[in-house]
Amino acid sequence: MSVAMQMKFPTLPKESGRKSNAVYGSLRRLIMLSELNGGSILTEQSLAHEFACSQGTIREALLRLEQDGFVERRGYQGTFVTSISDAEAEILIHQRIALESAGIARACLNIDTATREFLLQSVEDYRKVRDLGDGYLLSRIDLAFHLKLFERANLPNLMPVLARTLQLVHRFMIAQRAGETFWLDLFPEQHLSIIEALDQKDPEVCRQLMARHVASNVEAFHPIMFKRLFGSMEQPAA
Repeated sequence: MSVAMQMKFPTLPKESGRKSNAVYGSLRRLIMLSELNGGSILTEQSLAHEFACSQGTIREALLRLEQDGFVERRGYQGTFVTSISDAEAEILIHQRIALESAGIARACLNIDTATREFLLQSVEDYRKVRDLGDGYLLSRIDLAFHLKLFERANLPNLMPVLARTLQLVHRFMIAQRAGETFWLDLFPEQHLSIIEALDQKDPEVCRQLMARHVASNVEAFHPIMFKRLFGSMEQPAA
């Protein structure tokens, strides 16, 4: 990510200027937006040629993508973009609700000024990126919002679990509506409601709001899955 981009959208996750980070970001964008679909093969040699770098640099980027769950390495067969089944997505969604509902119930009692300012800035960054129509950056800002909030829950061993869960859920949902832009308007007001709930410092209110937030996004992207997971309930159990 360029310095200019980081200055314009300060809540975007920071990356160093290493070439492997640039390769990782480019491939991650392609996979997240379904421009590289599940089952696509990625060869170190062809990617090194495309990105004008060494195969070692490509290998480093692919390792990070593997840790994210975006690719899998199959020995001599090569590296393949993973697929996310409906069954896996449903489990991930339940896991996200469990983690974030428990997390916000703890975090709401521990929000400091710096965290609140970061969350508000992320809403502003989201609106600016939305105007650019960049779904990938929107996903990155949404990820930053939720991880910053979860950070205040003081559950460090679960942070990488949530990060991977969020990324996979984002990828699955975006793939359901590939090429559509309706969802670019979904999050700012919902995130403001979450910040307002945090100000109340009521764990149960925050828990229920987070569960509804996740469920409403499932409904927007995949109505059939929403009905399957939550039935006719107005909100999922947190």
